[in-house]
Amino acid sequence: MRGKLALLVMVAVTTVPARADSEDTFTPYLRGVYNYDSNLFRLENDQAAINQLGTTNKAESYQTLGAGMNMNWRLSRQAIKGHIEVNRTHYNTYNVLDYDGRDALLQWDWLLGSIASGDLGITDTSTQGSFANINQPISNLVTMRSGYFHGDVKLDSRWKLKTGVVRSELNNSAASRKILNATVDTTTAGLQYQTPKGTLIEWASQVSNGKYPNRQIVGLAPVDNGYRQWDHGVITTWEPTGKTKLLGRLNYTRRTYADVPQRDFSGFTGRVAGDWSVTDKTLLELALYRDIGAVDENTASYSLNQGADLSANWRATSKLAFRTKLSYVNIDYSGDPGFVLTSAPARRDKLTTLQAGVDYAVLRNTKLGLVLEHGVRNSNQALASYRYNSAMVSLRSEF
Repeated sequence: MRGKLALLVMVAVTTVPARADSEDTFTPYLRGVYNYDSNLFRLENDQAAINQLGTTNKAESYQTLGAGMNMNWRLSRQAIKGHIEVNRTHYNTYNVLDYDGRDALLQWDWLLGSIASGDLGITDTSTQGSFANINQPISNLVTMRSGYFHGDVKLDSRWKLKTGVVRSELNNSAASRKILNATVDTTTAGLQYQTPKGTLIEWASQVSNGKYPNRQIVGLAPVDNGYRQWDHGVITTWEPTGKTKLLGRLNYTRRTYADVPQRDFSGFTGRVAGDWSVTDKTLLELALYRDIGAVDENTASYSLNQGADLSANWRATSKLAFRTKLSYVNIDYSGDPGFVLTSAPARRDKLTTLQAGVDYAVLRNTKLGLVLEHGVRNSNQALASYRYNSAMVSLRSEF
């Protein structure tokens, strides 16, 4: 690996004492991470690297130091959960990318009598955005905030009424990425039934309204990327045996755009996932999905993603655990208004990643981790293909 491995020095902090007669926990922690990436800016070849970086060396290493605390505070039958972390990331070559990040959550798990329960919470995170479609050392801090409420009401021993509202806000600091700034309001409603054998079946509907304050210029025309999306479908959870679990979601999804209705989407989306506990220490997981979502591209439109994930987890001992994951996704940018309004072909990417990791409990509250990853993206768009190798070493200690 290029560069010197950072020495992660952990210092003790004082915990907030919990009452002896309660389940309250306040867990401060410190963590350090060293990252190496052979192609941080996801450049296709040496010529692209010279054009963007002035060198053929595409590798970079960086370190993150963070401090935070997890909280679980019980008030009678209610529970308050919280998480807060502040961190600092330093890049060895491209210091302009150095940043201060944060990650915070506050959630109330509420309970009303024996018939109603749910959660109410807020989240706030700030981190460096992906370089996959920027391809150069431009700092772009991505701030994501959300507020949410979910509630379940028991109608009887089998039936449950479910509802929820979520507001999510995304903001980019880089001027070239502000076109991706968005606010999405989502409302859900569902009716869940539990069979005598424990299988859950839910009929669910969801409506989302996406608003983009900054219009995208396509040619000479400003395009409003705001949309409305409806998802109606079925969600099920089934455990055929004590060692297997199946989860499924099938929706009919419809998304409409006011400015460019030619890129409206309608069709089936969903996800099927299965877990198999081969032994008490070995777990296999497989997931297949077809979905649409926002993209980290120069357009604020959607992509249609179809892919599969296969992972294996093995806990060798009480202190040592291994994990691997193979992912493949076909990304179709057919929602790009530039494609709709011009004769340019729609962009299509195929992304494959292979990941392997190991965790080792050095001490009771201290964990050492290593993650290796290899990724390849093939695209029909010029200079959008790339490959990379990365490594991450982490150390985390709780107090």
